[in-house]
Amino acid sequence: MRILLAPDSFKEAASAEAIAQAMARGIKRGNPQAECWLMPLSDGGEGLTHALVHATGGTLHDVETVDAVGRPIIAQFGFLGNKHTSCIAVVELASASGLERVSPADRNALVASTFGTGLLIRAAIDAGADRIVLGLGGSATTDGGTGLAHAFGFRFLDAHDSDIPLGGGALVDLARIDDSRVSDSIKNVPIVLACDVTNPLTGPEGAAHVFAPQKGATATQVELLDQGLANLARAIMQYNGRDIEHTPGAGAAGGTGGGMLGLFNATVKPGIELVLNLAHGREACAWADVVITGEGSIDSQTPYGKVPSGIAKLAQSQGKPTIAIGGTVTRDPHTVEALNKAGIIATFGIAPGPADLTTLIANTERNVEITCAAIASTLRITAATSPCESA
Repeated sequence: MRILLAPDSFKEAASAEAIAQAMARGIKRGNPQAECWLMPLSDGGEGLTHALVHATGGTLHDVETVDAVGRPIIAQFGFLGNKHTSCIAVVELASASGLERVSPADRNALVASTFGTGLLIRAAIDAGADRIVLGLGGSATTDGGTGLAHAFGFRFLDAHDSDIPLGGGALVDLARIDDSRVSDSIKNVPIVLACDVTNPLTGPEGAAHVFAPQKGATATQVELLDQGLANLARAIMQYNGRDIEHTPGAGAAGGTGGGMLGLFNATVKPGIELVLNLAHGREACAWADVVITGEGSIDSQTPYGKVPSGIAKLAQSQGKPTIAIGGTVTRDPHTVEALNKAGIIATFGIAPGPADLTTLIANTERNVEITCAAIASTLRITAATSPCESA
């Protein structure tokens, strides 16, 4: 039996690669004769770089940069392998400007900046990249991508032609954008934004109102950030005529989606579709008899743009079934029906029994292994007793 192991990370517990390896150990315990293809995935957030580098046989590169509050860190970008016709670098915003980089005590919603991600992309271009895949997810910022743009030479000026500070809180003072220090070659580098949200830049469903509270913003700061992003949209309209305020996905990563669409040669694609294309997901599904996927929580969001539903739909198009596992699994009938329509025929929770969250997180890989061993044993018995096998 050929089994494709294609999980997302289990957030705050284990990376997608670690989960895939735990799955493989479990499969071999349950069915030593099974063949496994490990394809750790991402929907554009944390783990995107490692997932695509792993899938394509690419390379990782360390870069000295800064986190969202300006502290020196080492982050990574990757070059894709598989002899792509262009030199594609993959960067995830969370690597440098991610929320998990900053402890709750150090989070500052008004000054958090994407400047470090800009340095990371610059390093990739300096190393030869002629196309960038940028994963939008897990950010600690609400600066509309202005920090990132600042790293390339864009200037954001107030009414007195003075540079405003980094961070979303300063955008309320933005009067105009100056690109005299930005080369055309930089502005023209194709950037594909891997994004799994469709939020606009501003308003009740925008970047500030929906995402800034989890980044430490108070209610008053949310309103200030929303005003700043609206101001950025007006400044971009004045700068080049692009209307980005209500574009789906503009609100991703604290408005970085909007800033990239407004200032760079950027396009938005659903994260999981982009990843599956670059990782040769169609070929992997064609090879497999069954797919096992998973993420930390199989819930009402899973059927819509998340890794399990993305790989399941691709497998379903080739007549292959998908099984999903998760740290928690909903039994809500409407969600179960949506999962079934997406091609997920069964879901399994990995928790062995009642336990506190800290213990469950600490034992995630072990519990994944045990769960997959049971699934593999069941699949082996089913295959052995099916009419096709016994004939």
